[in-house]
Amino acid sequence: MQNVILVIHILACLAMIGLVLVQKSEGGGLGIGGGGANSLMSGRGAAGAIVRTTIIIGGIFFATSLALTSIANRNSDNRSGIEKALEETAPAGASGDPVDLFDPSVSLVESDPAPASTSDTPVVTAPQADATAVEVPLPPTPETAPETAPTETNPQ
Repeated sequence: MQNVILVIHILACLAMIGLVLVQKSEGGGLGIGGGGANSLMSGRGAAGAIVRTTIIIGGIFFATSLALTSIANRNSDNRSGIEKALEETAPAGASGDPVDLFDPSVSLVESDPAPASTSDTPVVTAPQADATAVEVPLPPTPETAPETAPTETNPQ
């Protein structure tokens, strides 16, 4: 199917080139078809037919261009080179799912398990000489009222 559309596209391209070159020049163009009284294609009817044929062939060229583009994109991989390289270097166990960076229960390093917190009190682990961790609870932070703006205004 793609080869048939490609042949039609090339024929329309060649026909349009020929029709554009044969048309009468109205200025600084090539003017191959713009001769005098001895011209092969003279008269208003022939000029109108050439213009209409050029428009039709241009429409065929446009349609085949769109068809070839859609056929080419249907079977291609739309990933960029960087995405392909990142996929090749990704570890085999990576799931590819995005990680919520603001969720404290999710581990950002895949080798570490997610922290299991059972209380609402923040805990700090302090390393010891024998490489065991001791959990020390932090004192709760006092809730303070929000500061209000001063009532005085600037006299200026």
